[in-house]
Amino acid sequence: MDIISAIGSVNAIIIALLLISRKEKNISNKILIAWTLNFAIHFAILFLAERKILLPPVNWGFILGIVLVAHTPFLFLYTKSLTIRNFKLDLKNLSHFGFVLIYIISFIPNLMLSLEERQELIYNKQNLAYEAFIPMLTLLFCQVYFLIRTIIILVKHQYKIKSEFSYEESINLAWIKHIVFGFAFIIVISFVAYSLVSAKMISIYQMDSSIILINMILFFYIVYRGYNQQTIYLSTETSGENQIKIQQSEKLTSSKGLDDYTDPRLEELVTLMKKEKLYLDPELNIGDLANKLGIHVHQLSKMVNSQLNKNFFEFINEYRIDEFKKLATDPKNKHISILGLAMDAGFNSKATFNRIFKNATGLTPSDFRSSYKF
Repeated sequence: MDIISAIGSVNAIIIALLLISRKEKNISNKILIAWTLNFAIHFAILFLAERKILLPPVNWGFILGIVLVAHTPFLFLYTKSLTIRNFKLDLKNLSHFGFVLIYIISFIPNLMLSLEERQELIYNKQNLAYEAFIPMLTLLFCQVYFLIRTIIILVKHQYKIKSEFSYEESINLAWIKHIVFGFAFIIVISFVAYSLVSAKMISIYQMDSSIILINMILFFYIVYRGYNQQTIYLSTETSGENQIKIQQSEKLTSSKGLDDYTDPRLEELVTLMKKEKLYLDPELNIGDLANKLGIHVHQLSKMVNSQLNKNFFEFINEYRIDEFKKLATDPKNKHISILGLAMDAGFNSKATFNRIFKNATGLTPSDFRSSYKF
């Protein structure tokens, strides 16, 4: 177990150095670097405790608890940094690590015991004293609390991106749900394993080794996906000409709400979509389109929502569906695969295309195309 822990710690340090060497240094990457170093400490403590280096194992256990508490606040802040535009690590966000202090306070009764008494709490599994129970309960509460809050952020984000983006792939952060489930699985396995050790069905070594391996698998998944995760929200710069148009648009909107009349810009929007076929850009977002029209993003979003009764995602993908139908029914394209035609229509994911097409037409793309005889 100690060798595995040492290897994990060294790998975590190397990965942290690789992340530091990246040119892109946004807040999300900085949080990921700090989180990676937290994992490095996590694995190092397991090695040091097993070899009884510097401190008794029970003291290393106390430090390990602090590191474990910090994992889920890191997950929460990392997710928040990806889903909020212009996210900052201010005092309010950093205060989430105050749960570490709560854990330390919960451990005070344990620290008041002698070294021999603390060791007895670790190795005597028959009776769980409150000195050990309170820190465990605090750790569990902290982990569950931040896992739930992370899920809430993800749900809000997945709803939000449909009002700003015409695609979901690489920005819906579905992989972070896997991390949440991974931590939840570790929590369940830890309690099950602890019970099995108490019943003397497995050894402490077997319990610790299994949990370490699961933690390492989760760690490598986190850094792999985090390293490849693109920035979702970029600041949109507007030209001087567009800035003037935006100011004029603001004056128009301030004098009369968009819901009060048919906005003349709606016709301009539809004309622009048909003429320039902007929907063919698979990564088109509302900022790009608003910049073309010379209006603010929130104005365009409100116009689409209130006058077309749909979000931006639905608005753009309706054009893509129509484009696919035109391409699929053209005899010149009969040699091109359905996926190829979908890509030509502006889609960048087979799964998303199939789902959207089925919802819009009630048919699968294959059924639709097979209904036409060339």
